[in-house]
Amino acid sequence: METKEATQGAIEAQLKAWGAELDKLKAKADREVAEAKKEYYEHMEELHSDIEAELLKWGYKMEELKSKASEAEVRKAVNELRAMIKAELKEWGPEIDILRTRAARAETEAKKMLEELRARRRALKDEFVELRGAGEAAWGEVKTGIGKAWEELKTSLHSASAKFK
Repeated sequence: METKEATQGAIEAQLKAWGAELDKLKAKADREVAEAKKEYYEHMEELHSDIEAELLKWGYKMEELKSKASEAEVRKAVNELRAMIKAELKEWGPEIDILRTRAARAETEAKKMLEELRARRRALKDEFVELRGAGEAAWGEVKTGIGKAWEELKTSLHSASAKFK
């Protein structure tokens, strides 16, 4: 049968290992969030470049039309151009929103998961403190509580680890 000290030592070692794993998961979640944000900003820059190129092209078309067309034709071309720009901006809007949402969701999920893991770790530490102060009579009851908290934390860690791998 395990002694109280041996169990305490094993629990302390496991808590330290889980603390290190939590730190790794946080770093991985931070990298995922940074990557989602990077994708968002890169895509926004790409869209910005596309818009600038289109505006430049449309500007040349307008100058060409002005030199060749009457005022009514220029007005008609400007209205057509305005409609084309509006349609393209409308088309890009949902794509931008999707990227923004994906980046925000990744950040929110990571924060939520880390808070849950921290809460479980705190609960296990509290149980451990109780274990240290427990007399021999309460030893079995405290050991059962720690076992349950330990299993919950382990399950949460494995779940979080799988999500961010």
